[in-house]
This record gives sequence, structure tokens and C-alpha cells, in this order.
Amino acid sequence: MANDINQPFYRDVINDNLLTESLKPLTSQQKQNLQKHHPHQDLIDLLSWNETNSHALRATDSSFSVTSHSVLNEDFHRLKYLIRLVLWPIDHSIRQSLWMNISTLNRTSSAKQRRYRSQTGLTTSTMVVENQLNPLAPVQNQWPKFVDTNNLCFYYLNQTNGHPLLHRIISTFALQHPDVTYCPTLQPLSALLLHYHNEHEVLYLINRLLIKSWLCGETRLQWDAHCNVLKKLLRLHYKSAVDIIDRRYSKDFYQDWFWWIFRYLPFSYIVKIVDCFLFEGPKLLFRISLTLAHLYTKRIKRQAQGNDLTMADFCRQISVPIDKLLHIAFRIRNFKRRTIEQLMEHEEKLLRSTRQQTLHDDAKPNHITENLTNQRIPQHLINAPTHSMLNQQQFVTLWNWLPVRLSLAQPMLVFTTDEHGFRLQTLLNKVDELDHSILIIKATNGEIFGAFCAGLWSDRHNRAYFGFGESFLFTLVPQEIRYAWVGQNLDDTNRLNQAKREMFLFVDNEKLIIGGGNGDGLSIDQSLCEGSTTHCDTFDNQPLCSQSYFSISVLEMIAFDFSSS
Repeated sequence: MANDINQPFYRDVINDNLLTESLKPLTSQQKQNLQKHHPHQDLIDLLSWNETNSHALRATDSSFSVTSHSVLNEDFHRLKYLIRLVLWPIDHSIRQSLWMNISTLNRTSSAKQRRYRSQTGLTTSTMVVENQLNPLAPVQNQWPKFVDTNNLCFYYLNQTNGHPLLHRIISTFALQHPDVTYCPTLQPLSALLLHYHNEHEVLYLINRLLIKSWLCGETRLQWDAHCNVLKKLLRLHYKSAVDIIDRRYSKDFYQDWFWWIFRYLPFSYIVKIVDCFLFEGPKLLFRISLTLAHLYTKRIKRQAQGNDLTMADFCRQISVPIDKLLHIAFRIRNFKRRTIEQLMEHEEKLLRSTRQQTLHDDAKPNHITENLTNQRIPQHLINAPTHSMLNQQQFVTLWNWLPVRLSLAQPMLVFTTDEHGFRLQTLLNKVDELDHSILIIKATNGEIFGAFCAGLWSDRHNRAYFGFGESFLFTLVPQEIRYAWVGQNLDDTNRLNQAKREMFLFVDNEKLIIGGGNGDGLSIDQSLCEGSTTHCDTFDNQPLCSQSYFSISVLEMIAFDFSSS
């Protein structure tokens, strides 16, 4: 954290000269703003809480402690309005602990809490967090793929220490969360946090934001849904602004909504906005973006088209003080979290269906005969999803192994880790109502294998193992092998042996298994990053790849579309 108890900045990574030049003496109005909140001194003491070593971490420590506070509902609401109203300067001493204390705050309705200091219903607890953040990832030449490299933000971080350390923080996060495939918010948020916190605290804080789902999406689809929701909210609250934007700009205008704040606004504005964001979440960012769009369109509507001030320049040159900007933003009426959630859910569903149709439309039927040797080409296999990891020949192989009635359908890509991230629950949500599907895995060593899954995935709620004997395991690369259910060929009536040979599909909170009995034919953990394969009684298979334990590069789920058959 800061090197000086009276100085909140993490000095090792800050460009002191540039930052000092940006600091301005407090105006009389700003001083009054700070002084008039003395009746809330109990809350200010809470936000200033900073025990020695409470947040500090040495490079050799194996763990560190984090102090969190719990407040009653009434004090929680007092805190919200206090954080909104008080304009702490960017170099105020409270900033040494403000963001950590806001981020670790817990809300409770219990009336039996002990009292802390003044009148605040508050309890304080300290937890020890194992330091799994050390060593940080080494410095590399490229940013992780979830970073928008066209909108990198460093603010006052210096190039000697600040830039490399920020890169290591983001790279370490990427190693910890391979399921995050597109998240432009992480880089600027981490850069801001690094102005006041050391690298380990920054990692802790951005992980808390991830847990809360406050990063405005973890995949490209979720990010695009946020952009679309902003436009719908703007139409709901400032319809005339949408009309002006639609007449003058392309639909890509809304893709930059996050950068209006975090790239173009003055640094002091951004810091104050983050105060509120860490307490209120993405809803606050939508409020600010709506306000900026509203003020911007009021500014340009009298200008001749073609001579418009750009949104970027409007934000850079903003003449509205930050307190007035926040005042306008918080005056937006009927701005409900539930409305945002409903719009987000609708947009995500719409984007999924649109992209799936695009995949279908982009398929190239003229490639059907390329590189096919000694294969019976299924008559109805016309379109293979172009965004799948499999080529046309590999789809032909799979379709030749399927039950005849299913080979009449077209393959439809319903889940891929490249688009939807690495989480088992996300996969299950996509396939819950499917009764036939194909799971395909590409390991990091390039081998491709998987399973045809016959059975309704929602049956996992009713019994341990489920599914039917049409299921099979397979390998496509380096060689093409299919392992069918042994029950098709054996007449053993021993109940124990029969049970072992009918262990088709299994799912719990930790893993997904296909094939059981004296070993798991194919097992995938909840992160969709690691898996294992061995012999199982159900399919009497050999391990599907050369390594019993493998790392997953891409995982896909294919469904069957009969609409065009």
C-alpha cells in the first residue's frame, strides 16, 4: 500500500511528477463538503479502518489477513449515501484503506450485533487468506486474450515498475481463471486499484469483483449483452438521446460505453465513480453512462451533423463537475436492479440464438467431399458448424457412428469454452433439455476425443447414473476408435456386473463422468480445465488419449437439429 501513512498512493508504481501536477488545492466548497459530514463520523471511521498489517503482505508470506465489517441495514443505507456525497480528494489519507473496506463490507439484518465505537451497528472480523497469488506470473510479451488491447489504461502508473506489475497481475488472474475469455473491464480496474494497493491486494479485490459478477461479463457474449442493455436503458429513460444517436452514429456507438468513463473522463472523476461502484456494483456504471449520453446529446443536438464533438472529446473536456454528474445520475427514477437483470437475461438469450443461426448460415456445404477417403458420407450431413474444432471429415466419422435416426439431423454447436467459458454449470445450463448430444474435447497436446451421450441431462437430478445404451466413447485424433456399450454383446445376468455395465452418465457439483465401473471412462472436473480417462466396465475402453490425466484446450457440446433435415 502506501509508503507513507499520510500518503495513500503506492509510490513504487506511480509517476510522481505527473500525479503531483494533476493535484489541485481544495476549493472552499470542497472543504465544506468534507466538513459537513461530521455527524457521520462513525461511518467515516469505519471506512478509514486500517489496522497495522491488516492488508499488508510481504513477498515471503504464505498468508495474509483481511479485516471485514458487518453493518445493519440502516447503517448500510447511511453508508451508501455518504459514499455518494463525500468528495474525498484523490490524495486524501482515507484512500489508503477506503476501497478495501468498501469491498469487504458485509450487510446484515441481525439486531444482536455488538456495537462498535459510536452508534453504528457493526461487527468486525478478521480472516486469514492463504496466499495463492505468489509467485506472480512472469512478465510476458502479450496480454491475456480477455483484455481489450485497443483500450489499455495505465493512468499514472510509471513504465518502470507500474506497467510490468500490472501486466503480471492480469496474467496471474488469467492463469487462475481460464474460464474468463473476454473481460475488458479487468485491465483498467486493476490499474486504478494499483494506485492505492499492492499487487496482492489488487488480485484479492478483482477476485472479489469476479465472485460478485461485477466485471460486466466474462465472455464476449456477456459483454455485448451489456452494450445492448445500455441502449435499451437509454431508450427507457432518455428516448430523445437514442433518437439523436441513431440518426448520427452507427450501432457501434454503444460498444464504447465503458470507455466513456474509464478511458476518457478525468482521473479524479474516475476515482470518485469507483468509490460508488465498489459499493453499488455495475448498476452505478449504467447510471453514469446514461447520464453522459444524455448530457452529450443535449450538447450536440444543435450542431450541424458532421461537425459533432465526439463522445471521447466530450468526456475529456467535461464541464459538469463530478458532484453534479453524480447528482444527475442518481436522480434517474425507477432505475431498478431487477429491470437490468431481466434485460440482461433477454439480451443474452437473443445473442445466443442469433449467433447460433449465424453459425448455421455460415456453413459451407461445398466442402463435404474434401479429404474424405474410404468413408461412407451420410446422405443428410450437409452443414458442419464452421466454428467447431472438428473438420468436415471428423464430423463424417462421428455421423457414421450414430444411430441412423440421428444421422438425419444436422450438427448444432450449443456450447464451446471459446465462447461460453470454462464452467461446468454453464455447460449444464446449455444442455439441460437435450436427450442426445456429443461431447468433444481437444486436449492441450492436440488429441481429440469425447463421447456420444444418450440420455436427458436433466435426469441427473433424479438419480446418480442415468442415460441409455446408445452412448459410446470415442477417439478421433490421433486415431479413430469407437467404444460401444458392452451390454449390446454380453448376456451376463449378474446384478453387480450388470450395474457396472450401465453406468452411462453421472454429474455432481464437482465433475461430469461418462462410463463407470472399476474406473471412469471419461471424467471432467467442474472447471472444465482438467480431466482424466481410464478403462471402465461400461464401455470396456482403453484410455481415450495418451495421458490418463489431461488438460483441456477446448470443450464443445454438439446437439442435433432436425429442422433442416
